[in-house]
Amino acid sequence: MLSRVIIVLSVLSISSFASAAIVKVESKNDLKVTANRFASALTKAEVPIHEQKMIKQSLPGGFSRTGKEIVFSNPFFGWNLGECHRGLRKDKPMKARIWKGTTGQVWLEYDAPEAKVNAFGVIECGNETDKVQRALDAFVNAAVD
Repeated sequence: MLSRVIIVLSVLSISSFASAAIVKVESKNDLKVTANRFASALTKAEVPIHEQKMIKQSLPGGFSRTGKEIVFSNPFFGWNLGECHRGLRKDKPMKARIWKGTTGQVWLEYDAPEAKVNAFGVIECGNETDKVQRALDAFVNAAVD
């Protein structure tokens, strides 16, 4: 019985680290304007932008799409807010991708920040993650409206 419980807990722990959720928002602007407005929102908030580059993403069926990728620091890096309870810094660079869909719509997408979950299923960085998500939402809204 105990071995079954351990197996179930192991599977749940592994699945919680599987992949980050991608947030995708349609923009009312073209690709260039959306990218510029997103970068301006980051700059205004004094969030360092590490890199901006054009990207080409391969899709199933031999198709591809081009867009722009913006790599930037966590909005709260260097503050106490950017650190988890156990001292783990959340300074891994974040990425936003802006691309044009097949019917002409422009999309801005990014990986949602996830709270670190320890081996017992306890969220160690929940409040910090929520604050980072709210800041990202504000940057995205500035870019797509």
